[in-house]
Amino acid sequence: MRAILIDPFNETVTEVEHNGDYREIYKLLSHETVKVDTFTVIGIDHNDAIYVDDNSLLGTPTHFFRWRDYPQPLAGKGLILGTNDEGESVSPVIALDRAKDNVVWANDLEFVELQPFEDVMDHPVLGKDTPVFGNKPIFRVKAK
Repeated sequence: MRAILIDPFNETVTEVEHNGDYREIYKLLSHETVKVDTFTVIGIDHNDAIYVDDNSLLGTPTHFFRWRDYPQPLAGKGLILGTNDEGESVSPVIALDRAKDNVVWANDLEFVELQPFEDVMDHPVLGKDTPVFGNKPIFRVKAK
């Protein structure tokens, strides 16, 4: 199937072939300097999503991209795939040119730290004042 690979190491957005095996996603997201063995999925348009290295901020990432309308930079490569009604991977709906228009290279950034946060939310099942804990990534422009 067709997939779209976002490569901040070479600053390219290209179509690639994906065989449907989740292990192939690890290979496509890996780079000679970064071995990917777990991924997370970020929904974008329709049933399309960007797959990225889930552990990218636990190391020392050096290459980033931004997806327009997504609130933070993404470290390492990204792979765009679609999903059908059964949850299986399929070719994405988004065209290559549109994907290119949504990518902004952010290799002038460096990752600083994960900043812990606490908050509360009004959860539809767990109720009001449900505690939420997480980490917010902090970036800065590289010193010249």
